[in-house]
Amino acid sequence: MRKTVLLMCLLVGTLTSMAQKSESAKFMFLVHSGKNQMTEMSAQHQKEHIQKVGAYIGGLAKLGKLIDAQPLAMEGELISAKDGQVSQKKLTIANQTIAGYYVVKAKDLEEAIAIAKADPRFEENGWQLEVRPIKQVSGIN
Repeated sequence: MRKTVLLMCLLVGTLTSMAQKSESAKFMFLVHSGKNQMTEMSAQHQKEHIQKVGAYIGGLAKLGKLIDAQPLAMEGELISAKDGQVSQKKLTIANQTIAGYYVVKAKDLEEAIAIAKADPRFEENGWQLEVRPIKQVSGIN
């Protein structure tokens, strides 16, 4: 009886572990642009760019890989703290800015990188995608 219970516990643990490994992980893609790529484009180029990126995002959604994707406004506030004092200042566009983000599902980092490399922004200079795994913390998510 003890052997049967032990084997059942081992089997359940193994199946649970396998199921957890086969689940998709979530990844955040932060879209970095050199200065403000969009405002430097002609109106026609902007339209074509938006159509290409929209088709790419739509394709991710159809494949069930996309959780969320949004552009970010160029303006914003930077909140920081030093020696217990919290300060606030306007964001400035330096050499790079975060233009938007995606949250995608992928089986691992390699698949997430492959998804990122297919982004049509890479047909042009100045774009970068930062690919980061999203941690799952018990009690927060």
